[in-house]
Amino acid sequence: IPGETARAWLAQPNPNGKPGSDVLTPWANGMDVTRRSSDTWLIDFGALIEADACLYEAPFAHVATNVRPERLAQRDPKRREFWWRLGRSGAELRTAIGRIPRYIATPMVAKHRLFVWMDSRIFADQQLIVIARSDDTTFGILHSRFHELWSLRLGTSLEDRPRYTPTTTFETFPFPWPPGHEDTASPQHAA
Repeated sequence: IPGETARAWLAQPNPNGKPGSDVLTPWANGMDVTRRSSDTWLIDFGALIEADACLYEAPFAHVATNVRPERLAQRDPKRREFWWRLGRSGAELRTAIGRIPRYIATPMVAKHRLFVWMDSRIFADQQLIVIARSDDTTFGILHSRFHELWSLRLGTSLEDRPRYTPTTTFETFPFPWPPGHEDTASPQHAA
């Protein structure tokens, strides 16, 4: 939904007394990273049952009007039964970034490889590669010329644009230490 609509709904009270921010979240895709933000928001009821989701009146009414008819026509029984929920919950991503204030993201396909900080409240589209790290060291290494060359050599491409493939670029990259073990990389721990 447009950001203007989301902000209007955030200002409205809900019958359950809970804030609209429980189900409304900013959303970003690769174009939001490489160009200007589209100011798009997502209605995300998570795992709420229908009786609880409908208490967020304006977002639920929007989903009932605009999403439900399409979902009821789908073959997937889960999408028909839970028509108000996202088709893919993103639960693994939420768990990975839930305890950090920001994360690193890069578009899967882009003419130039760039990494950006994103607030952990922003829901990343599937075309954004998310690195669930909030430290400046990892960010700096990912922006290094060495990592750029590595990703160009080991990644794939879509037409004339390089594709960042996590399994062949991030997971195989020779970090100075294994990610998450920076503390053991200090001089007194060096072999």
